[in-house]
Amino acid sequence: MSGQTAVITGASSGIGRATARHLAAQGWAVASFDVSPPAEPDPAIEDHVVDVADNAAVDAAMRSVAERHGGLQLAVNNAGITKRARLEDLTFEEWDAVVGVNLHGAFNGTQAAGRIMLAQDGGGSIVNIVSVAADRGQPGRAPYGATKAGIVGLTKTAAVEWATRGVRVNAVGPGYVSSGVYEAALASGQLDNDEVLGRIPMRRLAEADEIASVIAFLASPAASYVTGHVLYADGGFLADFGIGVVGID
Repeated sequence: MSGQTAVITGASSGIGRATARHLAAQGWAVASFDVSPPAEPDPAIEDHVVDVADNAAVDAAMRSVAERHGGLQLAVNNAGITKRARLEDLTFEEWDAVVGVNLHGAFNGTQAAGRIMLAQDGGGSIVNIVSVAADRGQPGRAPYGATKAGIVGLTKTAAVEWATRGVRVNAVGPGYVSSGVYEAALASGQLDNDEVLGRIPMRRLAEADEIASVIAFLASPAASYVTGHVLYADGGFLADFGIGVVGID
């Protein structure tokens, strides 16, 4: 994919970093937007400090990358945070912080990238990162689930608005991924590893590189007729009825 440029938000670690490295290895010019610099800089990745909740900052940074590289072919809106609290105990400030990064961030990235792609020859592809939480309720994660469901709506609306204008917009919904965030949730007692694995038909977590491969597929010519789709990479989590049948494993 030589000559192609991608911007990935929330790319200093986790899925975002794995995706940046995956695309860079394929020959993409990759820019990372994050509020924190990566622990280990990679010479193949341009790291920029950008607050995705700031509409003007995202627009300016996105345009700067596109101007420097002669265009923008892919934007991955991956930045996200969460706050675990019962709904009755959640403060508005906590709710608003998650909405700001997750939902406003996805809107800011989609809008900024879309404006560039609509104005250039060849259009482009936008991939928004959601979660199985967009489709299932989980106690203590109201703002996270609400924002991820909102991003699904944003994705589908952008897809149909821009379908005839060369810009494809899709979403990837990971299930549980092996990451520092997951390890922290285990350490704090918020998650039980055996319980989580027992709910996943494949009985294992995803690796960040596996999610990166799905994102790369949606950005590739192989997905040229795919838009407005949410591709869940969850090991079968959402497909599971949740109640077994006696005598059948």
